[in-house]
Amino acid sequence: MKIIIDLFNQHSGDLEELKRLALSGWISGADAVKIQLFKSEVVWGDASRRYMEMTFDEVKSFHDYCKSMGIEFAATPFDEEKVEWLDDLNVDYYKVASVTAKKHPDLVEKILARNKKTIISLGQYPENVFPFGFDKNIEYMYCVSKYPTRLDDEKVKNMPTFTEKGYSGYSDHTLGISAAIKSYFQGASFLEKHFTHNRNAQKNCELAHLCSFTPESLRQYTNLIKEFNIMKKE
Repeated sequence: MKIIIDLFNQHSGDLEELKRLALSGWISGADAVKIQLFKSEVVWGDASRRYMEMTFDEVKSFHDYCKSMGIEFAATPFDEEKVEWLDDLNVDYYKVASVTAKKHPDLVEKILARNKKTIISLGQYPENVFPFGFDKNIEYMYCVSKYPTRLDDEKVKNMPTFTEKGYSGYSDHTLGISAAIKSYFQGASFLEKHFTHNRNAQKNCELAHLCSFTPESLRQYTNLIKEFNIMKKE
């Protein structure tokens, strides 16, 4: 299982904290780190998240830092300009957020036209609806878009078996690591979960702290995955 940690919005707009989170995640066993690229007024309709917007130079600095460290860089773009930024950085793949998949399918089609691997989160679609069809470059992510998601949420209870023709990854917003472990046994090939240094930093504009990995829980999870893999039947 590939483990992607989402660092938005846990860096609180501080580029140096973003780099510290990436380093901490790498030490704790993450395979990739991801950020989100947006304009606050466009996505949320106000300036509430403007303090977490990044310039291209900041994104490039973070990209280069990840490359020097040896951890994979990824990003979720929310407009065409940010897609072009990722083109300039020659990223290996694009991540599409649930809200973009639902409200801006035209942007998704422009991303897919790049003919690169694209991971599409479907948190705002009914279960087993795959709006962009299937081809070798598309991977769909099962997601519950609640921050945090309760373990007794029906969509967590109904987590699918992950296959190549359907959902192949899981975006986890639950407390703790139980649902993430469930996704492993359901066959998810990759997991995305937020990552923080301080779960108590939860606030209106930073809703993912509570449902994040911490360095300790990420290390626990990655160690468990290694042990589960050892016990797998050949």
